[in-house]
Amino acid sequence: MIDYAHLRALSIVISEGGFDRAAKVLCITQPAVSQRIKQLEERVGQALVIRSNPVEATPMGKRLLRHYSQVQLLESELSVEMDADDPKLPTIVKIAVNADSLATWFLPALCEVFKRHQWLLELIVDDESYTHNLLKNGEAVGCVTTTQAPLAGCSSEYLGQMEYLCVATPEFIQEYFPVNVSQTSLEKAPAVVFSTKDKLHEKYLRKYFKMSPGSWREHKIPSSESFLDAIIQGLGYGLVGHLQAEPLLEKGVLVEITPGKRKRVPLYWQHWNIKAKQTTIVYRSLAVTAKQSLC
Repeated sequence: MIDYAHLRALSIVISEGGFDRAAKVLCITQPAVSQRIKQLEERVGQALVIRSNPVEATPMGKRLLRHYSQVQLLESELSVEMDADDPKLPTIVKIAVNADSLATWFLPALCEVFKRHQWLLELIVDDESYTHNLLKNGEAVGCVTTTQAPLAGCSSEYLGQMEYLCVATPEFIQEYFPVNVSQTSLEKAPAVVFSTKDKLHEKYLRKYFKMSPGSWREHKIPSSESFLDAIIQGLGYGLVGHLQAEPLLEKGVLVEITPGKRKRVPLYWQHWNIKAKQTTIVYRSLAVTAKQSLC
């Protein structure tokens, strides 16, 4: 039988990034934390942490963290049912979501649900093609992802598609695309991309203009709000989700530079296959809003 106090120590060591910070959270000494991890490693017969800076979980450590997170979710649900009025027993729901969804339709879908049930929401923001890794590692109980195939022990539900438009300010278009948009003009015009993880821009230029990575110039701005603001300020052109782009197109703030050439990205909700009402309720709320907001 695994000692859950030891599992909690492992969880805090990984989330805090080290043994010293974990000791402060647990209100015990650093050697005591190390002893708990050592005993847990002896119990399972293999290393659970990579003692780097910050500390990282091994593959087996990630499996144990996923199990511990699932147990926590079920226990929090049971605690609420046993004593629904106890504010000391809040239910924390950890969800991984991409920045574009968070900036548009995601929070409106969940705010009322979390207020009604008095749950606490903990969001982890990452690129939509990477959020499923956070689910796999046990860092989240559910995620918005582009990965359709369900992970082992998980379910995958289709939400809809985010449509991306290639846009820029009228002034930027006049400077860089006065005649048309071509390979040559795209090589000279600076682009705005979200981050090195985000391959949307790369896929777009490869599909429509047969361009290879490195053949264009780009600004990297890993903030959904600042990313859009950079385009509005004329720093570059970029791919913006339809929920953010369409109001700005109507006002004339931005112009679509490649009409008819859009990129659709399907989104899915993946969650653990455990009998926890939180994931079911969250999915129902997401599905209703996604149906209204996504393509």
